[in-house]
Amino acid sequence: MRLASIIFLISFSMAQDMQVKYVVAYTIDVDWGGEIETVSEITAAPGYARFNGKLNPKRWIFRIFGGERGMLKVPGTENAMGYSAKRKTYWITPSGEFPLFADKDWGREQEDETEEKEESTEISITTETSEKEKKGSKSVRKNQFSELTKNVFENDDATPQIERILSDGTEIINGFRTNKWTTTISTKTNKLIVDEWMVDELPLRDTLYSYLGPILDNGSMESFNLPKFSSHDFIKGVDSTYTFEPSNESIVLAKLLVDSDNSWIQSASFEIRELYTVPFDASSFTIPEEYKRIEIDEEEPDLGGKDKEAD
Repeated sequence: MRLASIIFLISFSMAQDMQVKYVVAYTIDVDWGGEIETVSEITAAPGYARFNGKLNPKRWIFRIFGGERGMLKVPGTENAMGYSAKRKTYWITPSGEFPLFADKDWGREQEDETEEKEESTEISITTETSEKEKKGSKSVRKNQFSELTKNVFENDDATPQIERILSDGTEIINGFRTNKWTTTISTKTNKLIVDEWMVDELPLRDTLYSYLGPILDNGSMESFNLPKFSSHDFIKGVDSTYTFEPSNESIVLAKLLVDSDNSWIQSASFEIRELYTVPFDASSFTIPEEYKRIEIDEEEPDLGGKDKEAD
């Protein structure tokens, strides 16, 4: 019993002195805008959390819409801080506001309103949480990708054929030892291919989420995960009765290729680029000194017109 207590104390002490970094990228290639990449970096330790999102349009004409925003939460503060790297500003988020865009007043015209709206749209597209994914966002995500599949084969007279192949051996992807699945959904005129590189488990990511859960509210948690597409989602779009063998595998890399005149998406990918632990460094959870603080006005509560009557 004493030995078990000592092991627990050592493990707890090590956890207190470590932080986990998780970097994921989501890329989509669309007809009207070319390739757009969003990279999210999440760093967490007990009591600390930081999210940083970058939007990188590949076509030069859309690069003005690129941006970098983030948020962080540290011990001793009730509210999260948000920041804009492009503007070099930061703010304390009022209660009930979403930290990433608490500085934006969408009802008021601004010089770069279009730029910021595009930035917010793209970053929000690529930010969901592990918690939400586990409890319900999977159904939303499945609906989105299932709808894409339905659109691809919408006017196709033939019944789409589904083929799933597990490659022999393993492949090393960004340091992960993976198994590769290739799923093909096709007719003579339309084809959709999903390649997935999977691992049995990601314990470090589980540790990361265990750090985030206690210190972030549900609203803030929704910014800490990228949407991952799965072959299951696409298959359900053409065959809702298709059955899969139970699996708890996690996707490290996924690539989608669409060959169809019915789809506005040509390709997409999801990738875990980094997942590792390092000694705790408090400077990882600070705002750069050159950033200027701006004040965010808190919204007054809606009293249902009682104030007006009193006036």
